[in-house]
Amino acid sequence: MTKPAASLPSFALSFLIVFASLLPGFDCRSDAADAAKTIKIGGTGSALATMRLLGETFQDRHPGIVVKVFPSLGSGGGIRAVLEGDIDIAVASKKLSPAEKAKGLVAYEYGRTPMVFVTHKTNPSSDITLKQVIDIYSGRMLSWPDGTPVRLVTRPAGERAVHLLESISEELKKAVLSAAARPGMTVAVTDQENADLLERLPGSFGVAPLCQLISENRGLKVLSLDGIKPGEKTLANETYRYDYDLYLMTGPRSSPASRLFVDFVFSRAGQSVLTRMGYVTAGRHR
Repeated sequence: MTKPAASLPSFALSFLIVFASLLPGFDCRSDAADAAKTIKIGGTGSALATMRLLGETFQDRHPGIVVKVFPSLGSGGGIRAVLEGDIDIAVASKKLSPAEKAKGLVAYEYGRTPMVFVTHKTNPSSDITLKQVIDIYSGRMLSWPDGTPVRLVTRPAGERAVHLLESISEELKKAVLSAAARPGMTVAVTDQENADLLERLPGSFGVAPLCQLISENRGLKVLSLDGIKPGEKTLANETYRYDYDLYLMTGPRSSPASRLFVDFVFSRAGQSVLTRMGYVTAGRHR
């Protein structure tokens, strides 16, 4: 069983960001003029590929500003990094707490994306029922209709995906808790590890944000749920109801250029990128 990673302390976050800045493609110049022309973004792994695409389009319109997207810090890690001034914008799948707002953080909800049930691309199944989802998590459904063993990939307690699953029904909540307690379960700590395992394991089953699958060009099969195909349209008309809310967050130490990026995300060009990546956009920000 893969154990979830503990929350990174502040010094570890700073080290990770400094280390990432030394990777190819990251320029570690530190004078004030260059810093004012650099936007550093980090946070939840599911949205990072989308941020890179937005950054490329933004840079085409602002050639004097560089957008750097760091490896996954998680929502909480991104928020702490913004407060400490290590990055300018956090991408998070959670709302700010009153205590975080009191420290000067500002959140902008930029879109929603479906939480989708996925399986290995070779699985002939294309639809799953909510009852089957409950049976898989509870351990009652052990194989697919073609006889392939079900390989459930779970997420650590506290992850947004787990909260979403548990909110669907009380019966599914009990099944998710049952899966977490069973020995030998496959647990993916990060969004990228989750997608990697689901791609690699024949008969896999799990959940992921649609925006990640599209933006990272993942080779996974998205299952319809009780005959309803998840997507931007079914999420918008509320025939499919399970989604991640995603936020951009800035703080007192964010660079002046970060506001330009936030404004761009809510522009027509930015919204177009989001729509292509599987988001229902939030429209103009307040």
